[in-house]
Amino acid sequence: MYKKMLVPLDTSDYAECVLEHAKEIASARAIPEVVLLTVVESSLRQASLTYVGEEGAAEAEAKATSAAEAYLGAVKDRLGLDASDVSTVVVTGEPADAILDYIEQNGVDLVVMSTHGRSGMSKWFLGSVVERVLRRTVAPLFLVPSVVCRVRTS
Repeated sequence: MYKKMLVPLDTSDYAECVLEHAKEIASARAIPEVVLLTVVESSLRQASLTYVGEEGAAEAEAKATSAAEAYLGAVKDRLGLDASDVSTVVVTGEPADAILDYIEQNGVDLVVMSTHGRSGMSKWFLGSVVERVLRRTVAPLFLVPSVVCRVRTS
């Protein structure tokens, strides 16, 4: 039934608490492809332009992208999904829009994400990114409540 699972991550412990759920679902349902995705926010570039100019902003975005790629590589190694092809993707943009665009353009069958991530610039809590994805996605969405994450990280 499911051929491609998307797991959006924002580098927070709350976002990562979905990993064991994603692994279990991918293994139990024999999902052949799992994509770990992180969004480098375009607002980072805009904020950098004010202080460091175009070249400095491009450098800041490149560093953020490189750090996101390294992060996803480490998560992929920890995930340890043997039966699934796990890939990593870093995109730039506004988080909800970038996730929705990826879902629509890449044939995602299932999305697994947490209801809460970082606060501050990147608010991945229900009422923000998750709510927008929930309301607009064409794919089933498996949500792990942030309370589950708090219990496990406490």
